[in-house]
Amino acid sequence: MNTTEPTAISPELLAIYRGSDYRVTDEGGREFVMHVDQPSPTLGALMARYGARSAVFVSAYNPASEPHTEAENRAAQARLEQEVVAQGCRIFLGVGEDPEGGCPGEPCLLVLDWPREKVLALGRAYGQNALLWVGTDTVPRLVLTR
Repeated sequence: MNTTEPTAISPELLAIYRGSDYRVTDEGGREFVMHVDQPSPTLGALMARYGARSAVFVSAYNPASEPHTEAENRAAQARLEQEVVAQGCRIFLGVGEDPEGGCPGEPCLLVLDWPREKVLALGRAYGQNALLWVGTDTVPRLVLTR
């Protein structure tokens, strides 16, 4: 999964994605924040507790960064969560938000051990421009899906 391939996503939007805060609430109700290309020891500890070798941070809100109604977004997010749970993956709730306010925060899921070969398909199926992929190095990397 290479993030240097040509993309239809504007440089401005990519900058927002790269500068956003990606917040996750763990099983104890504690929140931690991830950032693109920065190791997350807290995420690493969470992954270790569950024996996870990877994680993906994804949302079904506002496909292609085009605003949708709250009802449409909630329904899509519920479908995403059902799909992930049906696969037997552990999930944690989160939100991706631009600290500068350039984009509203969106509910997201942190999914442990979603099969790597399915990650791009997952993002594309929900019309997302990008998602975060995390391997055993605990570094969230922006993965473009279009």
